[in-house]
Amino acid sequence: MKKGILLLLALFVLVIITGFQKQDFSDREAMIQAKVEERVNEYRRNLSRRCRDKVMKEAGIRVDSILIVRSEEIHTVDSIQRPDKPVKPNKPVVPLLEESEPIVPILKDRNDGTNY
Repeated sequence: MKKGILLLLALFVLVIITGFQKQDFSDREAMIQAKVEERVNEYRRNLSRRCRDKVMKEAGIRVDSILIVRSEEIHTVDSIQRPDKPVKPNKPVVPLLEESEPIVPILKDRNDGTNY
């Protein structure tokens, strides 16, 4: 029983000794500062990229509209002329069938001579 009390007392003294030691927070502060700088730089890069994308999109729209306006002003002359339109053939004249003429199929069965 004395051994258990001595072991608990030794652990308690060890915890107290380590608790009163002066801790060095300089490394921790340096790590926090490095992480803050990394996040600030990442935010600036993202902001710069978004601004650049927005400016490039607006510039593309303006350039396209300028090109459309200029293309209407410039009259281009083609060196190759278009061929003339082909002449349409006349519509064939089909005589109307008389009402008394029966309409018969063209194909006939080879075996028994019946029409399809």
